[in-house]
Amino acid sequence: MMMRIVSGSALFSLSGALCVGMLALKGYAHEASHDMETGQIISSHVELLMRKSAGTMIEKCVEIPSLYRVSFNYTSAEVTLFSVHYHQGEEVLLAFDEDEQSSLSSHFNTQSDQTYCFTWVNEQEQRRDWVISLEYKAAPL
Repeated sequence: MMMRIVSGSALFSLSGALCVGMLALKGYAHEASHDMETGQIISSHVELLMRKSAGTMIEKCVEIPSLYRVSFNYTSAEVTLFSVHYHQGEEVLLAFDEDEQSSLSSHFNTQSDQTYCFTWVNEQEQRRDWVISLEYKAAPL
């Protein structure tokens, strides 16, 4: 899968919804850190609380070594804009291109040792907060 460079202010082609989500609105993400040891399998199941306000963004970030296959699936009660990104200097690169769904099962391969962030953006005002369930497994290629 090709990596795509995205400018910081136009990240995910939302022109500000993500920035609003990061600066003004809060989401919850269970934080866990893994030591980057080559050859080790990294896996987890987490539940993330998505707020009902339009523009809210949440992410789950995981340190993953290069040359790993990352398989993941998530389910959400509402449709959200989803992607996986990482930072290289001031550039934001997409490891998994944006997708708008309420559930997805897919994978991508890592190209470098990075902190990869599974990211969801709530684009529309909803009636209530909800939980997004994410499972991922990263294993050496």
